[in-house]
Amino acid sequence: MLNSYFSADIFIYYHNLGEYGMEHMHDKTICILLPALNEAETIGAVIDRIPLEQIKAQGYEVNVVVVDGNSTDATGDIAISKGARLLKQKGKGKGDAVQTAFEGFEGRFLFMLDADDTYDPEEILTMIPLLENGCDVVLGSRLNGSVQRGAMSTLNYVGNRAINMTANLLFPNGHKASDVCTGLWGFKEEVIDNLDLDADDFDIEAEMYTKCIKNGFKVVEIPIAYKCRPNETKLNSFSDGARIMFRLLKERVRDNN
Repeated sequence: MLNSYFSADIFIYYHNLGEYGMEHMHDKTICILLPALNEAETIGAVIDRIPLEQIKAQGYEVNVVVVDGNSTDATGDIAISKGARLLKQKGKGKGDAVQTAFEGFEGRFLFMLDADDTYDPEEILTMIPLLENGCDVVLGSRLNGSVQRGAMSTLNYVGNRAINMTANLLFPNGHKASDVCTGLWGFKEEVIDNLDLDADDFDIEAEMYTKCIKNGFKVVEIPIAYKCRPNETKLNSFSDGARIMFRLLKERVRDNN
């Protein structure tokens, strides 16, 4: 049964059939997760651009739910006005939000993207056929795609490259990841069922990636466009970068124990 709360990014369930209830989801259900914290400036545009009709035309039911990390702006009101189901997060941090969402997930595929309007929800249309045809996890790679001028600082670019190199060194699997820290992911249900996550902050993507590799799931990437966010980032290049590196090392050590 789904917990009564979710966390900071957006998990939006858009239910056309009436009462919200994940226990009634079936094999043709797609869920879209958007963790959100004080994203009133962007949340409406993100929801509006989710390609609901194109996905439903492929025979899927689409559920959109916003997991709000106790925003102090109008994030929640805007999400509700757009038809999203709003769930309040009890804990703090993006990782806590993702964990809560995963615990109650039922459906065929789950897509997660940041709610800051830096990712294009229409990329989901490219991810669906990959998940339908043998891939377990699909990452949207900013570094193999295009990064809008000003969207990623030089420090963050170098840091992302270092993180990717470390991940590939510590977790070789025949596939070289180019963007472990991307905010755009697609998962099959069985992947989510087998990830035992404990990261509660911005190291969540690093933990998801390493555990996907350790569980033997087939991970692929698609190139995507990455845009500037209109407001200040919540990520701290130094402290969060160090946290992500520590997470990679922690997961490697776990393997050796």
